[in-house]
Amino acid sequence: MKALILAAGKGTRLRPLTEDKPKVLVKVKGRPLIKHIIDDLRSLGVEDITVIMGYLGEKLMDALEDYDDLEFIEQKKQLGTAHAIGKSSFESPFITVNGDVFMHRKNIERAISYFKNEDPEAVIGSFEVESPKEFGVLKVDGNRVTDVLEKPKNPPSNLINTGTYVFTPGIYRYIDKTDVSERGEYEITESLKMMLEDGKDVRHTRFEDYWIDVGKHEDLRKANNLAAADKTEVV
Repeated sequence: MKALILAAGKGTRLRPLTEDKPKVLVKVKGRPLIKHIIDDLRSLGVEDITVIMGYLGEKLMDALEDYDDLEFIEQKKQLGTAHAIGKSSFESPFITVNGDVFMHRKNIERAISYFKNEDPEAVIGSFEVESPKEFGVLKVDGNRVTDVLEKPKNPPSNLINTGTYVFTPGIYRYIDKTDVSERGEYEITESLKMMLEDGKDVRHTRFEDYWIDVGKHEDLRKANNLAAADKTEVV
């Protein structure tokens, strides 16, 4: 299994912390978010890791210089997740993880294991929240995904899309057909919708351990509090 980490974002809602560094270098328990992810991937045997960089990319490369075998690809303009993933060119299945999340390693392990055991076209990591309206929400039938909805007014479930995916190389065909959205971005959710319309087997696996999208200062505080309380495997 190979891995793609999306790390091009600016993190404007985390200013002033992100004025001089990429969002993924914001620290939880004294360690950048992206390093937690890289270490977790490697502990699971994923050695072939590619990082999509953008905002202050040179600083990101400098911060990760202690990892001597990462590959970096530049996304000069942040034009959405489908655009970012489309910068890669894997010829075998790969896991995609947002570099600005803080989550337990078991969630990554669960996504990889589910893909290997069930062999679908794609796996989406899902997470149950009380208020899903602020997220992309999954409509599901058991473990099968039937629709992906972006911030719906009437969510069909409390299961949100965590932005953690396992894809086959077949995803690139749908990325190539993805049009720009109203937000001016090429969104992977639209690529997934096209897969579903074509009858492709898209599944979800529920993340049972902690997962936090570190987008705001309150999320960062929550992540640090959680890391301080977790006595297991947080680096």
